[in-house]
Amino acid sequence: MKRLVNDLSHELKNEPTALGRFNLLKGDTNNFIFDFVKARDNAKAGKDGAVVLATAGAFPLAVGNGVAMGVGFIGPCGLNVPHWHPRASELLIAVGGNLTFGTFQEDGATFITGTLGDKQGTTTLFPAGSLHFQQNLECTPAQFYAAFNSEDPGRIDSAPGFFTWLPADIDNAALGDIGVQEVKDIAAKIPVNVAFGVQSCLDKCGLKRAGQWTPAAVDKAKRDFDEFLKQGPISPKDFAGLPRVPSYA
Repeated sequence: MKRLVNDLSHELKNEPTALGRFNLLKGDTNNFIFDFVKARDNAKAGKDGAVVLATAGAFPLAVGNGVAMGVGFIGPCGLNVPHWHPRASELLIAVGGNLTFGTFQEDGATFITGTLGDKQGTTTLFPAGSLHFQQNLECTPAQFYAAFNSEDPGRIDSAPGFFTWLPADIDNAALGDIGVQEVKDIAAKIPVNVAFGVQSCLDKCGLKRAGQWTPAAVDKAKRDFDEFLKQGPISPKDFAGLPRVPSYA
C-alpha cells in the first residue's frame, strides 16, 4: 500500500522518545521550517484560493508535538467550504481582510455566525467535530491562520462527504427519494475548495463561476424566448429534429 506521508514522518512516529525524534531530524534547518507559500503553490487549489495545513503528514517536526497549523489563502468572494475536523479543535484568526464565519456544532444546537476582521484582532474557536466555514465577502483577497490541538486534525468537506463518498442510493433515501441520478448530478457539480462563495458577492465584484450565465446572457435568452412565442401557437413541427425524451412510465 502506498504511504500517505514521507518516510521521515514514519520514522519519527516509531521513535518513542523526544530526544530520539530530535536526532532523526539531523539538525537540518529544512526539517524545522514549513513554507506555507511554497506548499500553496504546489497544492491542489480550488477556483478561488487554497488552504494549506502543516500537519504531521506534511511537516514531520509536528510528529509527537500534538499541534498543527493551517493558513488560508482566500480570493475575492472565496469560500472555505463547510467542513469539520474529526480529531481537533481549531482556533482561527483573520490576518488579512475580513472573513464571515459560520458554525453548527450538533443536532439541537444554534447556528452561529459572525465576522472576523484583521484590524479588529478578533478570533473564534471551532470545537472538534463542529461543522464550520469561512466566507470572504469582499472584492479583495483575505487570509487566515488556524491552530489545531492535534498534529493530525483531519478534514471532512460536508458536500463531497455526503454526495460523493456515500453510496448514491443512501443519499437518495436520506433526502426523501429525490432520485439517485439527481444525487449523482449534484455530486458532479461540487467544486474543489476554495470555491467561489455566495452569488451576491460575485455580482458585487463582477465575478462569475465557470459555466454560469451572466445577467446579460439571461436577459438575452428571455428576449429570444419572447420573440419565439410571438411567432404564434407552438406546433409539433417546431420541435422537429430535436432528440426524443425517454419515457420512464
